[in-house]
Amino acid sequence: MTALVLGMLRSRPGRALTVALLTALATVAAVAAPVYVERTDRRIVDAAVAQASVRERNILVSGTVESGNDGTMPNTFERLGSGWLDAPGYALVFSSQFAAQPAEVPVADPEQLSRVVYREGLCDHVVVIAGRCLMGTGDAVLGVRAADRLRLRPGDAVALTGSMFDSTQNRYLAAGPATPVTVVGIVRAADGTDPYWGSGGALTDAGGPAFAVDRRTLATFVRPADLQTFDAYPTPGAISVAHLGELREWVEASQRRANSGARLTTDLGGLLDRIDERRAEVRRTVPFAVAPVLVLAWAVIILAVAAATRARRFEHGVIALRGVSRPGRWWLATGETLVPMLLGALAGFTAIGGWSTPGAPLYAAVAVLGALLAGLAAGIRTVSGPVTALLRRVDVRSGRWGARLAAFAAVAAAAATVQVRGSSGGVAALAPALVLLAAALLAAVAAPALAVRLGRAALRRGRLTGALAGLWLARRPSSARLLAVLVVALSSLAFAAAATTTAERRRAEQAERELGAATVLSVGAPSRRALLDAVRAADPDGRYAMAVVPFPGGLAVTSPFVGFGPGYAARLHPAGLRERTVVRGTSLSLDLDVTHLDRTDDAFSAVLAPLDGRPNATIEFGAVLPGRHTYTAPAACSGGCVLLQVAFRLAPYAGPALELTWHDPPSTAWRPPPGGTATAQGGDLLLKLPPGPGAATGVLRPDDGPATLPVVSTGPLPPDGGLTVFDRQRPLTAEVAATVPRLPRLGTSGLLVDLEYADRLSVDSTAAGAEVWLAADAPPSVTDAIAAAGVTVDERRTIAGARAALAGEGAALGLRFYLVAGVLAVVLAAAALLSGTVEGSSGDLRALRAQGLSGRRARAVEPLAGVLLVVFAGLVAVPATAAAWAAGAPPQLRGWPPLGPPASALAAALVVLAVVVVLTTTGQARRRMKA
Repeated sequence: MTALVLGMLRSRPGRALTVALLTALATVAAVAAPVYVERTDRRIVDAAVAQASVRERNILVSGTVESGNDGTMPNTFERLGSGWLDAPGYALVFSSQFAAQPAEVPVADPEQLSRVVYREGLCDHVVVIAGRCLMGTGDAVLGVRAADRLRLRPGDAVALTGSMFDSTQNRYLAAGPATPVTVVGIVRAADGTDPYWGSGGALTDAGGPAFAVDRRTLATFVRPADLQTFDAYPTPGAISVAHLGELREWVEASQRRANSGARLTTDLGGLLDRIDERRAEVRRTVPFAVAPVLVLAWAVIILAVAAATRARRFEHGVIALRGVSRPGRWWLATGETLVPMLLGALAGFTAIGGWSTPGAPLYAAVAVLGALLAGLAAGIRTVSGPVTALLRRVDVRSGRWGARLAAFAAVAAAAATVQVRGSSGGVAALAPALVLLAAALLAAVAAPALAVRLGRAALRRGRLTGALAGLWLARRPSSARLLAVLVVALSSLAFAAAATTTAERRRAEQAERELGAATVLSVGAPSRRALLDAVRAADPDGRYAMAVVPFPGGLAVTSPFVGFGPGYAARLHPAGLRERTVVRGTSLSLDLDVTHLDRTDDAFSAVLAPLDGRPNATIEFGAVLPGRHTYTAPAACSGGCVLLQVAFRLAPYAGPALELTWHDPPSTAWRPPPGGTATAQGGDLLLKLPPGPGAATGVLRPDDGPATLPVVSTGPLPPDGGLTVFDRQRPLTAEVAATVPRLPRLGTSGLLVDLEYADRLSVDSTAAGAEVWLAADAPPSVTDAIAAAGVTVDERRTIAGARAALAGEGAALGLRFYLVAGVLAVVLAAAALLSGTVEGSSGDLRALRAQGLSGRRARAVEPLAGVLLVVFAGLVAVPATAAAWAAGAPPQLRGWPPLGPPASALAAALVVLAVVVVLTTTGQARRRMKA
């Protein structure tokens, strides 16, 4: 029997090749899922690493090392620290730093401090702007901003001394003798994204300007303590799919290695969690997308095998008539298809790279097993009929089973539709596929009757070719089965196009909503005043740029407003504010005459905001004395400073008020604290300041800001009308100037305030989290001008980048496989047409030719029937797709999708299938007419 099967394969290689190709295609469709998942995993990891912050990628171990009795620094941390950072694939960088102050300043303020930093391998990671890099003892290099701030150039000598904090004076004192260093170079980072720099490195101004030195120069300084760190950064490929398990084990083990002498800082665990979550989202989606394609492949194989065995039906009837045993008949009927199936499965598995893909053998086994069972079912069913039916080439009718199957699919689709309303798991995930299958099977059941009506109507109109095509479709059960395959394939592609298009549109909306503007620059500025001045200098008209500083629950923005609309400017920034109170000089003097003083430990201070954008400074005047005295404190205000407040530290409990006269103040317009008074008398100011527990007790503020802060909000303010903006302990009185349903970045919950107004009402000057929002048509010169004004641009984000980042999420990547599955479904449908599943009717047509039917009409019947089948499948696919979308669209994609992309995809697929069926049936018809 085996030799006979091999002879059958040699005699008809075309059908064997068709079955092999279909099985290979089914295997490819199944293995495409794990291949896609594997490649998507790599993409997810690469994207997550690229988007991760330094803290998420790097691992930092830090510790404060105090000097020994002899003034030297022990190397215990350096010896042990590297052993704590044994994460696989990570490289280590050791650094050490301490606070220093100018040797000529024995008592220093925080603004006068610098850092002396040693960082291993520094010169290999910088570009020298001027001078050279480190070579010998006493050499130091500076970053560009530090050099500008300190006004130092290569060749300048500086004397520094270690610094220690004295809590009694709230100042920094010299901790050792002066150590001279020479600035030998101005450098910048060779690559700002180089992981070597970790979370700051040696070239940032965080903590003061940094003098970078080598290890020998570091040892020449006397200092009380060093902050020593090991910064571990991932080498290329360290955070990859292959190493995720090892990294997870290391993170869990590192949390158990808590050491009291050192602190480990990293968010690597959060990065790994995010990667795992995105990978899990892909795995929750892809199997449900590949399942309908796999079932479709099996259906195509059944059609192909049935067509092949149907062509041999007479031969099997002769074999049965000669008394061959039933097992032998089955082997002869199925062997011609089983052998090509196995060879095709092996070829498809190898072609798609299944041998190197985890999980691919399991998917391939399911595909091959299903294909084999489908082939056996089709072959056995075809040859197991009565001998008389086989010899007469009579088809086995299955309309009743088709109706039952359609009814079952409709019930399952209804159940899935009900479940999808309350959950997205279980059978609910298959709801769209079940709806499409039910629609396809119902169309297949109704197709023969419709084909008969079409044929008869064409015959009445005298359209003979159309009549023959319609009746020809009605007489063959394979036509209805093929129609079901075509409907499922076309509607699957249309559904996938609708889903991916809708998801892309939702991602675009989310990106615009979350980003706020076409381009967002994350910037670093010494103060909010520096940020405001830089943005206004770069864009005086406010057409392109807007400064933004976040605060809890809202944004402080400049006006005019990029992306908010011109109406907000007048509401948030009304005119009519007084000029600011400006003082100048190297010191600030206050002439006070205290007429009533209940306590002897009351002291006072002032807060100054330099006009050049430096951070605000607090200067202390010391204790308040009875009588008239002039209080003087040093103030670096040669270029001018805004006097923000004068604060008297009074008793925290109720008692007699402090009464005094401020002679010749820079301004007589001041706001007293609650319960106090500030009365102008000529050029003097009479003050009465009661003590108390409130945060504003004893605080005088210039009356140069709004009494009530205007707010654009999405909802009402707190009942007390208070609003905390920048100073957490100093709520501001606010009022809603306008209510809107949604705000960029903030969504449906948040508020806007004017940045300049909020800055005037605040003592804190930090611009933490500051951004600059740019309009879509902003020229590059705006960004260049902002950077030239001393504001560093740390990151540039665009809506396109935000959309790309969202497209890299696990749910988006998993959903994209639906489009891949839709294309595979159309390819399977084309393969079904190419395999000749719409078998010819050469005997009938030759008989009609003998009765006078023209050859042209006879050759056009099969192509016309195939085109009618494809067109009817396209017409059914439209309502089927709409029903599937209404019944089972994912919750995040609810709402009708854009019609253009799914309609275009459906039209393109129809054209391809129509061309395939015309080319296939035309060639078949010509060969049969010649036979």
